[in-house]
Amino acid sequence: KQHVNQSHEALSVREGDGLVLNCSYTDSAIYFLQWFRQYPGKGLTSLLLIQANQGEQISGRIKASLDKSSRNSVFYIAASQPSDSATYFCAVRHSA
Repeated sequence: KQHVNQSHEALSVREGDGLVLNCSYTDSAIYFLQWFRQYPGKGLTSLLLIQANQGEQISGRIKASLDKSSRNSVFYIAASQPSDSATYFCAVRHSA
């Protein structure tokens, strides 16, 4: 059974500061890891998709890395803005 754990149930960051979140999982045999954002009352929006052999993805101010050996992903937002105030989720999948 796969378990995924995220750091920080709630995190407060000053505007302009960087934001770092961590996601760990138990099964190393994954195909990709995905980060999502959700605003209150809205659906999930996919932010970054990292294939297991890629290691890192960048999209604008957002970067996420995936370390298969430690089964951990680090999600980073540079120069945070008010629009970054949301709930963030990670998820893993075993197949395409």
